[in-house]
Amino acid sequence: MSSLAAAACLAYSALRAPAPGVNEPHYLAKALHWIDPAWCQGDFFLESSNPHLVFYTLVGPGTAVLTFPAVTWLGRVLALSLLATGWVAMVRRLVPDTWAGWTATTAFLLAASIGNLSGEWVVGGFESKVVAYGLLAWSSAFGLAHHHRLAGTLCGLAISIHPIVGGWGLVLAVLARPWPIDRLRLQQAALVVVCALPGIIPVLGLLGNGSPRADTVQVFARLGHHLVPARFSLTWTTLYVALASAWLVARFRAQRSPAETWWVRLVLGSVVVAAAGWALALDTPPDLAGAPDAWTRLRLVSMKFYPYRLFDVLLPAALAISAAGLLTRWPSLRLRIAIPAVLLAVALALPAPDRNPSRLSRELLDDWTRTCGWIDDHLPPAAIVLTPRGSWAFKWYAKRAEYVVFKDCPQDAAGVLEWDRRRQARGRWLMDIQLGRPPLETTARAFGPQAITHILWRRTDGLRSLEGFEAIFKTPHHVVYSVPATGSK
Repeated sequence: MSSLAAAACLAYSALRAPAPGVNEPHYLAKALHWIDPAWCQGDFFLESSNPHLVFYTLVGPGTAVLTFPAVTWLGRVLALSLLATGWVAMVRRLVPDTWAGWTATTAFLLAASIGNLSGEWVVGGFESKVVAYGLLAWSSAFGLAHHHRLAGTLCGLAISIHPIVGGWGLVLAVLARPWPIDRLRLQQAALVVVCALPGIIPVLGLLGNGSPRADTVQVFARLGHHLVPARFSLTWTTLYVALASAWLVARFRAQRSPAETWWVRLVLGSVVVAAAGWALALDTPPDLAGAPDAWTRLRLVSMKFYPYRLFDVLLPAALAISAAGLLTRWPSLRLRIAIPAVLLAVALALPAPDRNPSRLSRELLDDWTRTCGWIDDHLPPAAIVLTPRGSWAFKWYAKRAEYVVFKDCPQDAAGVLEWDRRRQARGRWLMDIQLGRPPLETTARAFGPQAITHILWRRTDGLRSLEGFEAIFKTPHHVVYSVPATGSK
């Protein structure tokens, strides 16, 4: 069943999130720059903090010798195989039936294809959280089999590869099964800590340099769709609350094995964490005219830790496992195999925004990749390019540094504030250009001398050309301009 589940996850990944997936350019560019700092030198995001240092260290060598697409697909195969096999192993501990893992996988993929609460996903592109979820699944499976030391080791590794996903996994595991103070649990806790340290140490450096302004920018300007409950869909909020309530009531009334009791407590723990996060969350950015009080700062900082993340995953997982348990009662084995296949077919056929993460039309996307390819072939490696708003996978295709891009926001306070400053500078620059102010003077005033070497201009952003700059490449939708060395000539 593990091979079927892995194949289903890979098919889902390939058809609903074609490479490059929404976050793959972000992660792989970071990994390559970590191994080779000369690559895209001058890109301030790549040169910012490294919160996923373990992932960059593991994946970076591959990006240095293979193409991004090759690393992506190799990573997807390995990460999704880890996830699928761990998931099936865990499901088999909860529903002891040969086909339960297959049913639960297809039901989970169908739920994921319909929607979610806070934008969290598990099966898609290759990034650190997919590996972390796979490690947590295996940790759960070994924990249910009473291999506690191995479970602790894998949980620690999940924290190391993705501190937030792994960290919340540990919190929920403790809530589901409080540890008695005995020798075995102390050994397990020590293994968690030791294995988590490589990923925790870089993150601890980020926690100490926060600022209310940087936190506000990160939470509300960059990650509001994940972190601000007031922006979540009311329909999905209502549905998640109703489904969680119904599932918990049904499971508490049913007779359960010790493994099922642990699972119910785990899901309930995710509900408690999400509810606490919701209660603490701010609906609007705090007033930064004066120094925020300690309570406001605590609420703001708590929002940065994605308290809804595991609830967004565990509720569909719980419903999928319950569906697998119900289907085991079906007398016809043929239908028990066929029904999940139908669920998978529906999941693959439903509309998927991530089939086109660029959000560009086919014509514009083809023109964009053609332009990026020309930049890769012709611009000097040290070029720093001002890309248009909505820049998509520029470093993946063009392999050049960017001045600023919305997707690539650092996670240290200084980096977040610099990202916001650059983003606003580009907005003011574009407005000045559209108002007809001299492009050469406007560019020098907005960015300073030698901050950028080239401009990638999308014709639909305003004027059809930038007068005074040398156009060195043109397509129907884009123009590449060279910026004079002084930025003012």
